[in-house]
Amino acid sequence: MGTPSHNAGQGGDSDRAPDGARRRIDELDERLKKARGPAATPKLDLRETHRQTGIAYRVMVDMIAGLLVGGFLGYWLDRWQGWAPYALVGGLVLGFAAGINNAWRAIRNYSDEVAKGDGNRLP
Repeated sequence: MGTPSHNAGQGGDSDRAPDGARRRIDELDERLKKARGPAATPKLDLRETHRQTGIAYRVMVDMIAGLLVGGFLGYWLDRWQGWAPYALVGGLVLGFAAGINNAWRAIRNYSDEVAKGDGNRLP
């Protein structure tokens, strides 16, 4: 039997093949960089960033306030009526729902303002 045909290409050329491939990739990379031109960095609008941060904090505060108010009212009802722990659980669920509703309204208002082009004003 003869030597397998896949061994025929293994000689001194195999040492240079990875270097040649690396060189071709580097040349292609250089041509792509030249074709693209200088990379333009996007302009950062600080007013928009502050507006987005304000909305994010409002969502966080709405969620926490809803849970705290609902939890407090539920706890108070439990102590007053003796319904422990049902009013507390109900108050937390209602507070969570109220927080979600307020957060949703804040996000929807912000989205509407951005769609109209009024998104650059501060809160």
